Amino acid sequence: MMNILFIGGAGFIGSNLISTFVDNPEYKVYVYEPAMANLSRLDKYENKVIILRGGLSDSDLLSAVLNEHHIDIVVHLVSTLIPGSRYEDYKKEFESVIFPTIMLMKLCAERKTKFVYFSSGGTIYGNDINSAFNESDPLAPISYYGLSKQIIENSILFENRVENLNYLIVRPSNPYGPGQMLYANQGLIAVMIGKILAQEEIVIWGDGNSVRDYIYIDDLVDAFYQLINNHVINEVVNIGSGEGISVNNVIDHLKQAVGREINVRYENSRAVDVARMVLDISKLNTLIKVKHTPLEIGMEKFLNYIEKTVKRDA
Repeated sequence: MMNILFIGGAGFIGSNLISTFVDNPEYKVYVYEPAMANLSRLDKYENKVIILRGGLSDSDLLSAVLNEHHIDIVVHLVSTLIPGSRYEDYKKEFESVIFPTIMLMKLCAERKTKFVYFSSGGTIYGNDINSAFNESDPLAPISYYGLSKQIIENSILFENRVENLNYLIVRPSNPYGPGQMLYANQGLIAVMIGKILAQEEIVIWGDGNSVRDYIYIDDLVDAFYQLINNHVINEVVNIGSGEGISVNNVIDHLKQAVGREINVRYENSRAVDVARMVLDISKLNTLIKVKHTPLEIGMEKFLNYIEKTVKRDA
């Protein structure tokens, strides 16, 4: 049996990733979250997940967790930033996330625990208007969020060189789907749906021609599960659809899905937003069997989930 610890596992991505592991008797699943963290996304797993409370900066507690529970794999999903975060937020991220994460890497290296890091394929590469990004392309983030991911990635590679840390770095594109917050500041598709439900105006930064790579959450979950189950180690891997879709095309798909016009306002583009981001998933295709849900089908599934959730909670 493999003991797998999700740090930050109660969020949108983490709570979905857990789903495939809890039903596999070969894995015992642990989730490590701060004392005040909302764990409602984990309610559906009932007694299948062991919840541990503590902070990322508590290295003594984390060391005890790794040793006492014989953790084989740590999955790190923690970040306090979003692409639009400012410098003050970035400074806080150093103290609360980046430095504690480096300490966690050292703990993992000491006891030969595999360290799996969720980076950001959507922000870490920067801008390239001509081609899809592959894992060997230079990293040139233009947001503090992307920069924080690059710093942690570099630290992982350093710890691998000097301490033989076993790692896996995954760079997801832009995931969307069930479990995502509709009224937050991140996740274009979810935010748009939230605005539609609230009958509010959708604000688009730029002219709507910026291109992104979107991946339905179930496809991301399946890809990640295969990477872990196939024991992929000491690799950096993009996980996306490999397809670029403009913001305006997303709006068109949503119009068709909801069957009515959508109120959209365009504002000047922001310096932190890349113009085009599509991931090259050639490497992923050599490692696993990739599943792809077309955007229109993924949106339909997401909307159906939201409708059922609203009726259930009414």
